[in-house]
Amino acid sequence: MKLADRKLLRSIGIAALLWPLSVSSQSDSAKPPLPEPLRLTDALRLGATAHPEIMMAESGVNAAKINLGKVDSSYGFDAFVELQPRLSSRAASDDVNFNDDSRYGLVVKKRLTDFGRTESRKEAARSDVAANEAHFVTRRDRHMLNIMRSFFAVILADHAYQALNERLAIDYFRYTRMAERRDRFEQYSDLEVAEQEAAYRKVYVARHRADLERRQRRHALALRLGRPGELSSELLMPDLSAYQVREIPEYNDVVEQVIVNSSILNTHRASVASAQAKVEVAEKLNSPVLSADFEAREYHDSSFSSRDRYRLNLKFMMPLFNGTRTRDSEVALAENALVQEQAELLAAEYLVREDVMTLISNLLVNRAAAVAAEADETYRGYYQDRSRAMYEMEMRSDLGDAQAAAAEALLEVTRVDFEQALLWAQMDALLARPIALLEEK
Repeated sequence: MKLADRKLLRSIGIAALLWPLSVSSQSDSAKPPLPEPLRLTDALRLGATAHPEIMMAESGVNAAKINLGKVDSSYGFDAFVELQPRLSSRAASDDVNFNDDSRYGLVVKKRLTDFGRTESRKEAARSDVAANEAHFVTRRDRHMLNIMRSFFAVILADHAYQALNERLAIDYFRYTRMAERRDRFEQYSDLEVAEQEAAYRKVYVARHRADLERRQRRHALALRLGRPGELSSELLMPDLSAYQVREIPEYNDVVEQVIVNSSILNTHRASVASAQAKVEVAEKLNSPVLSADFEAREYHDSSFSSRDRYRLNLKFMMPLFNGTRTRDSEVALAENALVQEQAELLAAEYLVREDVMTLISNLLVNRAAAVAAEADETYRGYYQDRSRAMYEMEMRSDLGDAQAAAAEALLEVTRVDFEQALLWAQMDALLARPIALLEEK
């Protein structure tokens, strides 16, 4: 190997060790920095409110509540002051003589009843609030799962980098040793050295890609936490024992619980209830309205007996004919929307049933994969111990291979454990249960 190549490899290796993984964010300078080292529970708590997806879901709930308040105000009082500066010429006088005929007053109006139409609007608005609240829970659960995925991805990227680093060190040592023995003793041919160099270069590229992957995964985690630019240098391995002691349920035992509790289905159920109430609103479009008005007035010229100082009116308005058939069109549209919402609820239930079956199948496969990964890790540990002992007796030289294989086995065990935690977290979300890692112990 050329001296320049050796210097390049050494400089890159040192740069990787000194590579800054924590970058301060200028836009979030007011927030306290992320804990170092970062725990998964801290990430879940910090990311629960700081992401645009959560903020958008909250705004949907707030908009629905505002609309409900707007509907509630339909039966409130309307009060206003009426000022009428006027000049008038009396009809009883033959002359055109304008006199001051100004007046002012206080008018109070209140709708007493519209015979159920507003109550149906309130029911629709309340259902819209419930739908948005359930949708908020769905988006929050999805966001928390994404935080877990991003957190696990960082740890797996670090493990993959370490495993490839072990493999690179082995291939680099073999390549330089073969090149040296070729040059000094002609023990190896150019073909054999070139073959070993090609293998080393491929592993070097894979290690370099894994090194960059570490930064990409940390960047994705920072975005999930609402902290763009704050790349955590160290993440603690989470305690996943809460998921490892669980028994995998039977499909028929859990699917009905999911259908009852799923926030996804609750969103659609509330949307169906809102659509049903909107059908009633449309059917009562031409319903009568009973209202009351109170007027208190003062006049510049109060000599006329027909001028009331106080007046209380009851008004009953009953539509008789609408040539545009507005009501029929509104009812048809509302009924069509109801059918669509009912179909979407049924389709969502089918998807949830499929998701439950998929989760249970994946949990069963994961349980078998966990046993296999643990067995492989045990085997690699024994093999590494034997290789170390024989290396010390100078009988074999595959200690590096054994160490690299042990690192790869640990990576697989970790990956299987993370997959199991994510599968159970998805099941908890479908059952409307809190994240097990955040429960008080």
